[in-house]
Amino acid sequence: MAYQRPTQRELAAARKVERQADMDRAIAEGRLTVRRMTPDERVQADARWDAAATARMRRRPRPYPR
Repeated sequence: MAYQRPTQRELAAARKVERQADMDRAIAEGRLTVRRMTPDERVQADARWDAAATARMRRRPRPYPR
């Protein structure tokens, strides 16, 4: 059977698995701490997302390249 190059989706999935393993290892070793957002942080993050969405809606659409 001929060699078939992996798709971009397969390559991305493999990179994601490797990144996740690195992150899990860092958490286990204590080099990385994971915590939940506080309610105040959640309000601030939501406000940033809303502001960005509003800015995107107000922006002129990009012309199609020819």
